[in-house]
Amino acid sequence: MKQVEITRYLLETEESAFAKLKKQGFKLIRTSTIEDKYLTSKIRELTKDYILKNSVLLRYLNIEGKEFKKITYKYKNVDKDGNIISETKININCEDLLEAEKLFENLGFELLTIVKYKVKVYEKDGIELAFQNVEGLGSMIEYENEEDFENKTTLEIQEAKQKMEEKIKSFGLLIEKERDVKKAKELIEKIIKE
Repeated sequence: MKQVEITRYLLETEESAFAKLKKQGFKLIRTSTIEDKYLTSKIRELTKDYILKNSVLLRYLNIEGKEFKKITYKYKNVDKDGNIISETKININCEDLLEAEKLFENLGFELLTIVKYKVKVYEKDGIELAFQNVEGLGSMIEYENEEDFENKTTLEIQEAKQKMEEKIKSFGLLIEKERDVKKAKELIEKIIKE
C-alpha cells in the first residue's frame, strides 16, 4: 500500500490547537512516546536531496503503557524537486531492538540520527490528527490519508496533499504552509548546520 501523509510545523501552541479541536468535537484518542533510530548502509553516498531514502529505522513505541518494537523500511517516492510524493512502509515486529541494532551494525549500517517525540492523536468522524512534540524541533501536526495511492499519478497525489492541508486549516489550526516536514531529515540538517 502506498501512503500519503503531510506533516507541518504547528504555528501556535499545542494547547491552543487542542482547545480549537475540542470545541469542534474532536476527542483525544491516544497518547504515545516514540524513539526512532535511523540507520543506513550508505552513509557516504547520502546526498542532501534525499538523506533518508536508503535507511531503516528501529522504532520503540509506547502507547499508553503498551510497548511495541519494530524494524521499519520506508521507501520514499520523491519528485524532481526533492519533495516526498508518497511512501511505502515495510514493518517487522522485533522483540529485541538492541540485538537488531547490533545485527545492522555488523551488516555495515551506521547510525544517522535518533528522533524522540511525544504524540497526542485527536479524532473526529474518522479524521485523525497526530500532534508530535519532537525533541530539538518543536511541535508538528501529521495527517495520514488512509487511501491507497498505489496507482495514482503524481498530480493526483499532489492534489490530495493540498486537500489534506486545506482540511487541517479548515479546523482553524495555524500551520506552516506547503512544506512537508520529515523529522529525521530536519534533525540531520540541523546538525550539519551547527
